[in-house]
Amino acid sequence: MHRILFQIGDFPIYTYGVMQGIAFIAAILVIYRLIKGENIERERILDLSVWAVTGGIIGARLWFVVENFYLYKPDFFSAFKIWEGGMVFYGGLLGGVLAGIIYLKKNRMSIPKIGDLMMPGFALAIFFGRIGCFLNGCCYGRIDYKWGIRFPSAHFPPPYYDQLKKGLIDNHAHSSLPVIPTQLISAFDAVLIFFTLLFLRKYKKFDGFIFYMFFVLYGTDRFFTDFLREYSSQAMILKVFSLSQFLSLLLILFGITMLTISFFQNRKKTS
Repeated sequence: MHRILFQIGDFPIYTYGVMQGIAFIAAILVIYRLIKGENIERERILDLSVWAVTGGIIGARLWFVVENFYLYKPDFFSAFKIWEGGMVFYGGLLGGVLAGIIYLKKNRMSIPKIGDLMMPGFALAIFFGRIGCFLNGCCYGRIDYKWGIRFPSAHFPPPYYDQLKKGLIDNHAHSSLPVIPTQLISAFDAVLIFFTLLFLRKYKKFDGFIFYMFFVLYGTDRFFTDFLREYSSQAMILKVFSLSQFLSLLLILFGITMLTISFFQNRKKTS
């Protein structure tokens, strides 16, 4: 919608990158608030966040480049221009979690306990990140003339570029065909998940409860939202589910399994 926020000389400042920065700051502020009263140093949390963000960026970008390698064949160096957008959330999630686990293991910190403190902030970060997706035009939904939003042609946002490439619009079109703003739907859902996780903290009975609940909630949300998303054929499994939906089901299964195991372990300790 507004891919470039402003320019400094010939150097464009992309809205997507700015929103990712805001997402990181918002997550840190929430986490700092949640660790009050906990015997955890802020510096450790900041270091962990840097590890997780770095792993997340690498994972998200790597997944996108592999999935859309044809876009980077003419100019492979453009694969490193992450500020222009082009990331896959699940790649970022896997990369971020893996990097976070490595850091926690290295510093002998509890993964479930720290995960409980991190996930509400992470959910809020998703909100700002999805707003960035909307402004950039990526992660858009299917064509819908009733509920869709048109993206103007300025700076060739993904819906406009993809429809132009498919011949759905011509070179003189001032905007894309209307597409479902799945980015805004995901942003709204992320806020709901954020407040739900904060509410569930009151009922936490064991470490890992909030951590695992995030996977269940986000996985469920992403599974259903993806039915509205526009995907290329290579991102589909058996032409029924997207790869992201398949991973969503795995996240839900993982979250429920870990919640069940942790529940019975905790009950055994307290009995």
